[in-house]
Amino acid sequence: MRTIDAHAHIGAFPGFVSGGERTAAMLVDEWDRAGVERGMISVLDPFDPPGANDRVRAACEAFPGRIDGYIYLRPPDVQGSLAELERCAPLDVFRGVKLHPANDAWFPFDKALTPLFARIEELGLPVLWHSGTYPYSHPLQIAVVARRHPGSTHILGHFGIAELSWECAPAAELAPNLVADTSINPIVGVMNDFLAEFGAERLLWGSDYPFYDVEYERLKIGFLGTDDTDRRLIAAGNAARLFGF
Repeated sequence: MRTIDAHAHIGAFPGFVSGGERTAAMLVDEWDRAGVERGMISVLDPFDPPGANDRVRAACEAFPGRIDGYIYLRPPDVQGSLAELERCAPLDVFRGVKLHPANDAWFPFDKALTPLFARIEELGLPVLWHSGTYPYSHPLQIAVVARRHPGSTHILGHFGIAELSWECAPAAELAPNLVADTSINPIVGVMNDFLAEFGAERLLWGSDYPFYDVEYERLKIGFLGTDDTDRRLIAAGNAARLFGF
């Protein structure tokens, strides 16, 4: 089954992932072993978003057709984020935006951020959100942004992780442009309830490499949905449509 990873990272994550730096080559090797065709990555660095995005660009250029990138932004710096968005968005290797309110300590629904989200909407870029961490990354907080900006697609990364998984369904009901990804969330039953209510078109597969093992995460696909038509959408079809693969 064709598989596209909608949620992966490169870099070093001391305190979270042992073993030091995870490179683009290491990620592609993991994808090869798991049978993953290609995927989307980001580098998380709230102190230097341009440097993080330059690293993503270099990885994409080193592995064309295998790696594409999210533009990592820290929205509380609205003007800096707008400038970084304008710098990166014209580059073919960037196909979305990555936001991590929990890591960077900001609330999604802050109206001061509206100019940035409006520009993302104008550009038609999908937004991958970290979701599932109190107090900054609740799915319902993200749904507020999605409702205000219906012209862009917003992805609930990690399906609310575990504690906030149950917010994903009301969030999706409030915002039809809200989808979710499966990465690192073990509660398959809640994801299947979501699929039964909203359809397989609103769920993407992701690994969250290097925080979780790619092959382990890929096994989850076999337990989602009701048939292979659903699973093909989750594994690759939705990501291919959303990111233009």
